[in-house]
Parts: sequence; structure tokens; C-alpha cells
Amino acid sequence: MKTKKREDQPTSPVESRPANTASRTFAQDLFDGVAPSYDTWAQVLTFFQYLRWRASLVSRMALRPGNLVLDVCTGTAGVALEIAHNHNAQIVGIDITRSMLEAGLCAVEKQSLDGRVQLIQGCAEHLPFPDETFDAVVFTYLLRYVQDPNATIRELSRVLKPGGQLLSLEFGIPKALWMRALWEIYNRVVMPVMTIPVSRGWHRVGCFLGPSIRGFCQRYPVDRLAAIWRENGITLAEMRGLLHGVAIVMWGTKEK
Repeated sequence: MKTKKREDQPTSPVESRPANTASRTFAQDLFDGVAPSYDTWAQVLTFFQYLRWRASLVSRMALRPGNLVLDVCTGTAGVALEIAHNHNAQIVGIDITRSMLEAGLCAVEKQSLDGRVQLIQGCAEHLPFPDETFDAVVFTYLLRYVQDPNATIRELSRVLKPGGQLLSLEFGIPKALWMRALWEIYNRVVMPVMTIPVSRGWHRVGCFLGPSIRGFCQRYPVDRLAAIWRENGITLAEMRGLLHGVAIVMWGTKEK
């Protein structure tokens, strides 16, 4: 699927879209400095669970050949590529950070999937697509970076066809006391320290992630997220905690 380009847009597969809110500027600043090494260090910092979590998310997708999928907050296109390898679908990936998309475009071209995976620059709060365009919409690590998660889910539901799937992967906080204690030590001490020698950008990420995840989970526990999905027409089928709740996969179907 090729989205229609305006004449003032570049011809590159990574298309430009406006980015002018404080939350989007922060996300761009945060990830601009880590894009080239994002996939490597995402694996290391999650104790090599990152790819497993991604595969678990994609395994929940029920797609038919030729279905059109939107991957929101695609980053370096890891989820989009995972979908392409496991399903005969067309995928559009959208992200606000251009440097992440450029790294993703290199990966797409390297795997000769540029005919099935298209990447564009844009924001989740204002998707540049008509209503009910996609057979499935998937998003990863998105809601902590938007100003209004409810409005963002509403926008994702808007572009999803009735009967289509909405799926997400996000960080969580373990419930078991022993695992919660380890999680706190890792996020408060270990990750900020271990990222110091990597780069200034990764140290910033290492200091940011723990407070960001903790604050978001306090404001939006999974029960509240499930309620937001239902309020926006998504019947929540199931949610699954990964690595004792360090990550959470959610998936549901839009009402017909």
C-alpha cells in the first residue's frame, strides 16, 4: 500500500510529517541519539528478551494474505519486519523520529522487503489515513510519549476496520515482591550506571526509562488501559504478562 504524497513531500520512502508538540519533541530528542544502536542495546538492556517480546506480540496477530497493517511507533521497523516475516501482509510503519526511521529503512532494504514495508514520518495522535483503512493496528512502547493516551487509542481505533485487531506491547511493573525489588534496583541503579560508558544518549535513556515506566503504570494500570480500549470500541480479548510482568502484551478486536 502506498500512501498518497503531497507535492511538497520528499520522494524518499521516509516521508516527512509535522512534529510540533512538546511530547513529540521530547521523544525525538530522546531517541535521535540512539537510533543507530537501538536494536543492539534494546536487546542488552532487556537481558535479551526484546526480540522474544516482539515475536510474542506478532504471534497474537490473526491476518489473512494481503491484509494491510499499521505499525505505530515503528522505530527501527523491528515489529514491521517481524510481521512481514510471519504474515503475508502489507505493512505501513509510522514514527515521529526521523533518525529511527532511517535506521529502519536500512533494515527494510537490507532484507529486500521495501515492496511490502513502507515507512513514513508522523505522529500517533494525528494519523494521516482515512477512517477504517487497516485490517490490524499494532503499537509498541507508545503511550508513555503521548499527551493523552485515551485520545491516542481513539485515533488508532479510527483507522482500524471493524473486526480488525488492535495489539500493543508496553513495559510493565512486576507484581511479585521479589521481582518488583529486582526491577527497582535495576531501573534505579543498574541501568543508569551501565549506560554511562555506552554514550550520552543511552545514559539519558537509562535514567529516563525507570521513572517513565513507574509513573505511567501508576497513572494507567492495565485495568484502566483495558477500560480505555473498551471505551473506544475495542473488545479486549486478552492481556499477557511477559517475564513476570516486566512487559505486557494486549490485544483485542474492534466492534463491528
